Amino acid sequence: MPAHPASGLAPWFPLVMLPVMFVLFSFTLSWMGGWSRLARDYRLDRGGGFPCRYFVSGGLGLVNYRNCLIVGGDARGLYLAVLLPFRVGHPPLCIPWADLQDRVRERWFFRYCDTFRVGPDRLKLRIQSSAMKSLDSYLPAARQA
Repeated sequence: MPAHPASGLAPWFPLVMLPVMFVLFSFTLSWMGGWSRLARDYRLDRGGGFPCRYFVSGGLGLVNYRNCLIVGGDARGLYLAVLLPFRVGHPPLCIPWADLQDRVRERWFFRYCDTFRVGPDRLKLRIQSSAMKSLDSYLPAARQA
């Protein structure tokens, strides 16, 4: 009889479960925040060649993405992606400028961020204001909160 009941588990079990849990957690965050809903309409299947800023903070719906977003854009629209390895369940997005509504600049955790309503569900998207400065020419003026 084994000394510990848990010793009956295969030694590789935790090594398999850790990546499985990571993937499940990532897909759950994508669903909770609304990234998966935006991906239905704005998914970018190929690289877009956008000029980008890395390690940007932001949020979508209930989910905060601290220092793990890639933000860029050009005349086609706003490019959003999540840094690897957190990209699982979060395909890159290209949101047309016309679909970014109600721009408001507000304070968010000691930083300023631009808040938009996006897509048919009008999800709340927050992006660090410093990352949006180079894209101001494509956007309407921000209203202060």
